[in-house]
Amino acid sequence: MATTESFLVPDVPDLDPDTFGPDSGAVTLTDPTHDIDGDGVLDTQTFDAGDAVVIASDLDSDGDADHLTMIHEDGAYASWEFRRDGDGVVHWQQTDGGTLGNG
Repeated sequence: MATTESFLVPDVPDLDPDTFGPDSGAVTLTDPTHDIDGDGVLDTQTFDAGDAVVIASDLDSDGDADHLTMIHEDGAYASWEFRRDGDGVVHWQQTDGGTLGNG
């Protein structure tokens, strides 16, 4: 028999794609489900956030996302990488962006 535990939605990171930017803080991955680099460790979580799908990857296994890609319903997308400057300041740097569409 099915129980309510069978239908629990995985915990997703708190992230707003509409306000995300360089000064956004760390994004903790709460329930990775994919191993995109093939090392046997689940490192990537895909989830809905507002009007966007977010693909978040933690490739250094510290619990926080290193790479994010957000794809909005209208086809706009942005990819970000988490960086630490030489003086220890952390920030997100946009590495790609544009619009998916015809041609």
